Amino acid sequence: MVVGTALDAEDTQELTAFFTQTGSFDHILSFLGGAMGGGFLDNSVAAICQAIEDKFFENLQLAKLAATHLNAHGSLIFTSGAGGHPYDASGAIVGNQAINTMVTGLAVEMAPTLRVNAVAPTWTPTGLWRQLTPAQLAKQATTFAQGVPLNRVATTEEVASAYLFLMQNAFVTGQVLHVDGGVDLGTK
Repeated sequence: MVVGTALDAEDTQELTAFFTQTGSFDHILSFLGGAMGGGFLDNSVAAICQAIEDKFFENLQLAKLAATHLNAHGSLIFTSGAGGHPYDASGAIVGNQAINTMVTGLAVEMAPTLRVNAVAPTWTPTGLWRQLTPAQLAKQATTFAQGVPLNRVATTEEVASAYLFLMQNAFVTGQVLHVDGGVDLGTK
């Protein structure tokens, strides 16, 4: 059974109350964090710190709270990211690398009863980009696709299937599953 609840997952008290009231889960997926454009010199230290806070520390807090609310053989699945560069996505890159490191550490700490993984999609037209108009979204997709070996961007269904795989395969832990069309491989 899939159940959704609207709450501010960055509010520790609200998140603690949620877990206290709802009991335990087989799988918890986190989409906390966001994107950040620009390099290290283009952004303020405060903006970079905020991007890292939103991406890594909020997910770490979620992990600490959720760890005691997972059923045996359940899993935590985080969202990392792929395809950015330090010069054009500074704080987001640091946050994604921190997520990947956290996944590796938590997978060992929570084994053998629980599993921890992450999905690392590259740019995908999701609700994260809701501030863009349909025309801007289409232009961004076309532009981004030029740097992807598969010459397109992922669909939300393709990204979602990675989360489903990680929930269903009970012999996968400590992994970051890249759903990126080979973007880090370069193009011809």
